[in-house]
Amino acid sequence: MLRRFLFLITVMILMIGCVQPIPSAGGGSSSVVINPTAKKVGYLINVQPYPTHTHIGTTSLTNFTKQYPFAWGIPSYMEQQVAKRLSERGFRAINLRKEGVTPREVNGLIKNIQGRWVVAHGKAEVYQNLANRLGLDAVVIVNQSSKPAIKDCGMLGCEEIKTSGYGLLTQSFVNSNKFYSATPFFAHIYTLKPIASLDASLAKINGDKSMTLVATSVGSKVNPNKIGFIYPKNFNRWTEQEFKPFRAPLLRYIENMSQLIAEVAAEKV
Repeated sequence: MLRRFLFLITVMILMIGCVQPIPSAGGGSSSVVINPTAKKVGYLINVQPYPTHTHIGTTSLTNFTKQYPFAWGIPSYMEQQVAKRLSERGFRAINLRKEGVTPREVNGLIKNIQGRWVVAHGKAEVYQNLANRLGLDAVVIVNQSSKPAIKDCGMLGCEEIKTSGYGLLTQSFVNSNKFYSATPFFAHIYTLKPIASLDASLAKINGDKSMTLVATSVGSKVNPNKIGFIYPKNFNRWTEQEFKPFRAPLLRYIENMSQLIAEVAAEKV
C-alpha cells in the first residue's frame, strides 16, 4: 500500500513539472522576455484634432478656410501608426506626450553648424532628458504646418497654393472644381547617439509639393471618383457625411508616411 502511495506522489510531481507557464492578464505568457537591448525611439505627434476645408476660389475674395469638429481621431491614429511601424522594425516606441515632453522642446532640437550636427542652443537640458533620463536613441516628431499643395499656372505665370489644415483642399475656376486630399505634414527624425538629423531621408514627406487630386466636378455634377464623393448641398457648410469620403485618402497617407519614417529609422538609427 505504501509503495502504491509513493508511486502516485511521484507521478503527480512529474506532471506538475510539465505544466506550461500560465498566461498573464495581458494575454501573453509570463515566460515572454522583452529584449532589453532594443533601441528606443520616442515619438511626438503635433497635429490639430479636427479636419479643415481650405478653398481657393476664382478670386481671392472667394477664398476661405473652415475647420469642422468631426471626430476623425487623426492625432491618435497617427500615434498608433507611427508606434506600430517602429515596433515592427524592432524598436521600443515611446510616446513622448505621456512623458511630459512638448513639441516646442523637440522641434529644432538638432542643428547643423558648419557641417557638424550639434544640439541647438538652449536645448541642452531637453537633450539630456531625452538621451539620458529616457534613454532614447532617436526622436520622431510629426508637425502640421503650412505646406505647398498645388502649383497653379496661367498666362501670368505660376502660383504656389498652400494649405495648413488637413482634410480637404478645393480649387475652383469659373464652373469647374478640383478636390484634393490635404496632407500638410512635416516629419523629423533626430538621432541622439550620435547626434544627427535624418530629415534629408524624408524628402517624400517634407519635400512633396503636390497633394492628391481625388475628385473633380463641373458645377455640382461630380465626375466618377474612387472615394464615393457626392457634391455637398451647401459648399460653405458641409455635413459630416458629405465630408467623410476625404478621410480614407488621409488615412492612407498617414499609413504610408509612418511606414517611411520606420524604414528610415531602421536604416539610419
